[in-house]
Amino acid sequence: MCGRYNFTRVPGDEKMEAIHLAMEKNYPGAYKTGEIFPGDTVPAVLDRGGKLAAVPAIFGFPGYQDNRLILNARSETAAEKKTFADCLRERRVILPASGFYEWSRDKERTKYLFTVDSLRTIYLCGIYKLVDGACRFVILTRPANASMIEVHDRMPVIVGEKEVRPYLTDRDAAAEILATAAPMLVRTPA
Repeated sequence: MCGRYNFTRVPGDEKMEAIHLAMEKNYPGAYKTGEIFPGDTVPAVLDRGGKLAAVPAIFGFPGYQDNRLILNARSETAAEKKTFADCLRERRVILPASGFYEWSRDKERTKYLFTVDSLRTIYLCGIYKLVDGACRFVILTRPANASMIEVHDRMPVIVGEKEVRPYLTDRDAAAEILATAAPMLVRTPA
């Protein structure tokens, strides 16, 4: 489960810098940086008529119980679920991140930051919908690979920069991307 992640301006990372600049120009002060919690408004990348655009989006779909948010959707079953099927077909989103957090299952409950070793920015796959005029998203998850399984049995779907546009714009490519192997992660105590 991915319930928190990090969105931080990384010096020298052109893509992350471009997202920050676009957000500051079009939505000044409308998003959070640093550790991202459910309910926070953050930059999200969407396809807008063939062009990628960074827009503010709220982390979590409204849940079925008051004050509860739905944060994740299982990538392997989202297409079958009423809550997620239309979104997966028509409204995919990318969440740029510096990493994501997960806690160990032991009694110490150590908080770890997971990153991809060679990348400053990772791209989390999600889906979105409009709720009362606001863009809201959930992060798609998949079964954990060997680099994650010791801490949690699920992990977010992470794509490389080259997969961002196909994931957002091509339904068939998105399905293939969701079925590909996950990258190996680096775990650091946070």
